[in-house]
Amino acid sequence: MWWSLLLCATTGVLSLVVVYIIVWPAYKNPISRMYTSKLGYSAVIRKTGGSFPIDSATVAPRRIIGKFIGEGLTQSEPIQVPMIAMASISQVNAIEGQFVSAGDVIVQLDQSKIKLRIESARAALETAKAELQRVRFGTVNVLQQERPDILALQSKVTEAEAKMRKLFLVMNEDLRDSQAINAREYAESEFAALQSQLNAEIRKLEAETALAGRESSIVIAEAAIREAELTLAHRISELEDYTSVAPRDGIIERVFVHAGEYNQDPGRPAVLLASGLWFECYLDQTAIGRVHLGDAVEVRLSAHQDHVFGGKITLIRPLVNFSLGGPETNRPIRPLGTGAPEWPATFSVRVALEETEHLVVPGMTGYATVIQMRNVLAVPRGAVNAVSGNRGIAFVIDSDRESFTPRNVVTGITDGRWVEIREGLLAGEKVIADGHQVLQPGDRIAIQSTKDPFPSGKGPFQYRDDHSAGPIDEPEPYPATGIQIGNARHPHSGDAFLSDDPPALGNSKQISDALSEK
Repeated sequence: MWWSLLLCATTGVLSLVVVYIIVWPAYKNPISRMYTSKLGYSAVIRKTGGSFPIDSATVAPRRIIGKFIGEGLTQSEPIQVPMIAMASISQVNAIEGQFVSAGDVIVQLDQSKIKLRIESARAALETAKAELQRVRFGTVNVLQQERPDILALQSKVTEAEAKMRKLFLVMNEDLRDSQAINAREYAESEFAALQSQLNAEIRKLEAETALAGRESSIVIAEAAIREAELTLAHRISELEDYTSVAPRDGIIERVFVHAGEYNQDPGRPAVLLASGLWFECYLDQTAIGRVHLGDAVEVRLSAHQDHVFGGKITLIRPLVNFSLGGPETNRPIRPLGTGAPEWPATFSVRVALEETEHLVVPGMTGYATVIQMRNVLAVPRGAVNAVSGNRGIAFVIDSDRESFTPRNVVTGITDGRWVEIREGLLAGEKVIADGHQVLQPGDRIAIQSTKDPFPSGKGPFQYRDDHSAGPIDEPEPYPATGIQIGNARHPHSGDAFLSDDPPALGNSKQISDALSEK
């Protein structure tokens, strides 16, 4: 019988050990299914009027270094260098991959015809100048009716002749009265006097007209000179169209023409020039509105994995599309944890790279880390629940320290351990940092521990008894938790990273999943 008693005792001890080591911790573990069952620990606490143990945290200012990671590639601005004139191509001074500077001659067109047009324009200018002199001199061959000097003299001669005819007429009147001449001769004398008077008036009118027209003719001749000068200037300016030069520094990406061909299409591109250089980074849509112009960026390229390129954000395109740094997709490309398809929703930012001795050319792939260091109100990352975009719910501990109130909050950047609170909480308020997963409205709580931002009393900001904040120079070190990205482990919290170690390049799915977890 002794062995039966020994067996029962051993079985009882093992059962107690199993209950104490396995069953009881699982019974009290909020994430176990047993905890929330009808006979679970939470149900027992509610029925007995007990309090749920929770960890609290104080809303306080803190310096947060948030980081957003995104893939991308170096890009440049494509510039087409055109050929303006219609002429034969005499020389092409470009090959693909060649570095060129602004002002370098790329294509030279045949200038023989345009030089002839320039000489013709010069000859036309000289002719216009000569025409002006002819107007001023009143040359007969060109302007017969605009000789005011000659016509004025002729007018005086005709006027004198009219006066003489009139004098003869008076004399003939005396001869007629003395019957020295007959009536016919007197009539002829009278007609001649009248004709002379009319001729004098005509000559006078012609002289006045010529004098007035001479001024207008000089204006016309001077305008003709101006027109000839403009034509010559236009022809000379056209000479520049026969030479295609690089408008900026860059690299020849494509050459479309060859020497000996004829350009029959004005504006036809001769070469494609890649000018400028920047890193086009594609960030997850959760980062939109959280990155800003001027944010510091660290860029790592596959071609220079041992070097970190510095830069700043110079352009943000607030348009979410289905692109991961390459061609846009037309179908879901990665699964979520549930196996459902997901679209790679990203937006792009332009990063201006700092000058470097390393060779960087368009098309290099890599990833960028947007670094944000801010002094903000913060709470532990676990204190914000049901995060969607930049909105979530925090459980604020009431003044009696035994009840709580859910409150909507707007979050900002996060460093993996702490998260910025933009709206919804005030400095000095206390929130539930852990233990809220199983709480229901009306449950009582009991604070077991407090996760203060700076338990040692040191940090970038320190609260005093009057809840005023004082700056401290050095931030408190904080541990990093992380997830696996490629072959490297990176701290994270939703969309921000702490580690400076580079992730494995080229795996958009893992990086995007890292940005969307939690």
